[in-house]
Amino acid sequence: MFVAAIDCLPLGPDKLDGEEDVDAWMERHRAASDAWESMWDGVLRVQTEHHRRLLEWSATHPAADRVVREHLLGSIPWHVEPALLEEVAAHNLESFERAVLVTRISRSCRDGLTPTQARERYADALAAASQDERDYVERFLDEEMQSESIQTVLCRLAVDWVERAGSQTWRFLLNPGEARRYGRPREWLASQELVAALATRFATICLSALNLWEPEPASRYRVVRDLGWLHALLVHLPEVTEETRQRARLVVEDTRRSLATRSSAYGYPSNHSAWEENQRAEKLMATIMPLVTDPVPALPGRRTASLGDPQSIRFRQLADADEAVLVAYLDRHTGNDALVEEALLSFAARSYRKSLAFDDVLARHSAPQQTLLDLTLHLRRRLGGGPELRGSWAEIMLARLECPPELLRLLPAWSAVKARGPRYDTTHPAVAAYVSEVLGDSDAAWQRFAASPMSHAGPGAWHRLGDLLGAAVDGVAWPAPPPGR
Repeated sequence: MFVAAIDCLPLGPDKLDGEEDVDAWMERHRAASDAWESMWDGVLRVQTEHHRRLLEWSATHPAADRVVREHLLGSIPWHVEPALLEEVAAHNLESFERAVLVTRISRSCRDGLTPTQARERYADALAAASQDERDYVERFLDEEMQSESIQTVLCRLAVDWVERAGSQTWRFLLNPGEARRYGRPREWLASQELVAALATRFATICLSALNLWEPEPASRYRVVRDLGWLHALLVHLPEVTEETRQRARLVVEDTRRSLATRSSAYGYPSNHSAWEENQRAEKLMATIMPLVTDPVPALPGRRTASLGDPQSIRFRQLADADEAVLVAYLDRHTGNDALVEEALLSFAARSYRKSLAFDDVLARHSAPQQTLLDLTLHLRRRLGGGPELRGSWAEIMLARLECPPELLRLLPAWSAVKARGPRYDTTHPAVAAYVSEVLGDSDAAWQRFAASPMSHAGPGAWHRLGDLLGAAVDGVAWPAPPPGR
């Protein structure tokens, strides 16, 4: 019954017969193609146990073969048996190699070679290709295929192949987390290890597309389309070489120039769609650049621990990082005191970590005690933020085994005085002892300190404890708050 049913399926939309109006045929053909592809999507989703038989049947029907393979790889890869998924993926990547050859030959013709000369230059590659591949390439060496418009398309064929694969055919294999049903992850027949291995194979083979990438000054589509596949390559490559990093920077720089040109031309995005495209481009660039500047080794199939250039990273980004990611990042950049200082400040925004302690990070600094004094002295400039950050930093300092007077006096006065002791209604004993020692038995000093300009928020919140205590004892004018950034 299955064999009889499959032989009743249409082999594809009708071709132009030469009598029908071209525009009418195009409209009818487009609708028929959509319906035909939708039919195959439904068949493959239902007949999951017959995927291999359907693929064997379609091998003698080229149009159906293309659609069946694309659906197995791009629409329902979680339903495909592992060995078959690997076969279909490998077959698909072969078409990329063919696109690379066409791209190289077409660029040779664009740059001045005749089709005959191009054949001679790539004779070895053509000899190694199958007859079908040679026939495919030969189609683009005909004189009628040498027009400028066609050449423009052919010169970008390999890059366009990767762009389409990254956003459609290979989308779920490169981003399995996007395969969800009713908000829940799909259950794959293939193992996570196989999916990761296929993604790595894709990135490794398709890396040549990055080497073939060229800026397109005349293209109105270049803003975003090259960022998606570039991100996929950088995530899944087993190693990001310096050459790859340089090429990736060129793509990002070209995108930035394009966005700047568009902004200077229009002043603002011309419509909501353009605004969304700009936002997507900015988000992708912000994700790509850490992968370029901090190319960590790929974890099983994915490079997710890249935080970016340590010279530009700030404590809030480190506060958002997973604990293991942060430790690995600090390990990769051992000896970078500026990075350690940002990591120390990050504890003010995320004081609780399961196993990473503040003093563990402090020990990575070449001058640990001095950096605590420097950070606290310039806390307004280095940390900034509101009462929560100031209070958290004060609590971290007071919770350490030692908080010497030279450090206590640099703490924000309000945050230090409000820090709690063993009981919630008591001042921290170290603060109470320090204040009592400085003010002594002078009622006037105590009264002046009580009337000091320290406050919960605003500039007064940054007054240092020692500065206010000194002014209270000496009876002089209150000092100005520390400068901000």
